[in-house]
Amino acid sequence: MNTFPSTLDNLIINSDSSPEGRRRLTREEILVFGWLARTLKGRTYSNMATDCKLTIEQCIKAVQGLLALGLLRVG
Repeated sequence: MNTFPSTLDNLIINSDSSPEGRRRLTREEILVFGWLARTLKGRTYSNMATDCKLTIEQCIKAVQGLLALGLLRVG
């Protein structure tokens, strides 16, 4: 998947997402989802990686997974 948001500040939690048939979230996706819910402005992959204790690559993969699941959308 090549979905890569230009800025993390444009990511919005999709409250209309349906849980039907959804796979379980990975540990990384859970950490990133919580961080995105808590951090609303000035989001960077560097800050996300530091706060979540993940690599930047893990953060990117988690964001892509959350977008694919429909839990996040670009607004």
